[in-house]
Amino acid sequence: MKEYYKIGEISSLYNIGTDSLRYYEEIGILSPKRDTNGYRMYSIGDIRTLNVLRELRSIGFSMEEIKNHLSGFNLDSTMDLFKSEIHRIDLKLTELTQLKRQLTYRIRGMEEALSISEGSENIQLKTCPDRKIFALNDNVTREDDVDFSIKKLQKKSQNMLYLIGNGHIGASIPLDYLAGGSYGHYNKVFTILDDDAEDFDEVLPGGKYVSCMVKGSYRQMSQRWQELFEYAKKHDLVPQADPLEIYIIDNHDTSDEEEYVTLIQVKVE
Repeated sequence: MKEYYKIGEISSLYNIGTDSLRYYEEIGILSPKRDTNGYRMYSIGDIRTLNVLRELRSIGFSMEEIKNHLSGFNLDSTMDLFKSEIHRIDLKLTELTQLKRQLTYRIRGMEEALSISEGSENIQLKTCPDRKIFALNDNVTREDDVDFSIKKLQKKSQNMLYLIGNGHIGASIPLDYLAGGSYGHYNKVFTILDDDAEDFDEVLPGGKYVSCMVKGSYRQMSQRWQELFEYAKKHDLVPQADPLEIYIIDNHDTSDEEEYVTLIQVKVE
């Protein structure tokens, strides 16, 4: 067995570029000697170091961690290094499990929206429970600006509010504005929270709501609101609070407007 190996031999043996070997030298992990021609010559000790380095890199350790470890290690420090990595993996597994649960929940919500039964577009009187919400009062005079307000709501919630597959984000419209036949002015954005949520801003009061699902583009929304108010008037129902739009499927979920699903409703007496 040779005592020293050239950089090309080491590069071929480990299937790594010579630039990487030079980098390891620059940061002080490897210390090859020079022959009379100035060529790098790697010793058996350098090969052992590379064995450890490559093994630790394959496990996922950073170069800084590896350099610190190689500066002086024994059996105890090697086991401690592995134990710390196991702890980090456990934390990552917990994070991934939570992410998987959230993504599964989002998929379920979108699937439920797609399976909304026929007839849901018909205007009807429904009884709704109290609904806790996280809200942001923000006067918006253009429909397109609602997305910006939703982003501000997300920031207010310290980015805990996700947008894709939510199905519980909505906006309220001033009652007098909509009742007067106008559309496109919003005074609040919100997200509906779980019933057991302890941190919330306000509650949408339970009671009777004239409601209907609107499937497709927002271009039909003004007409659908007009029909909803006509229904309320025909049935002697008086709107009592700012009307609500809840974006069950929106432009965060799909770029196809025909796939949009919006719940519109207003509390009545």
